Amino acid sequence: MAQYLVTYLDGEAETITAANLEPSGSQYIAWVGDGSAAAYIPAINVRSIVLQRDAKAVTG
Repeated sequence: MAQYLVTYLDGEAETITAANLEPSGSQYIAWVGDGSAAAYIPAINVRSIVLQRDAKAVTG
């Protein structure tokens, strides 16, 4: 699964582990491998979402 760094408008940030994170209407949904939802994030509160890359995979 991938890790996504989600930064919010209030300056807080969190890392979410999910198979996929995609927009759906007025929110983002983080999906896990079995197809269930791991998180619902209101889009209005989000400053950015960045897919975190594995440094070993990028450099190796």
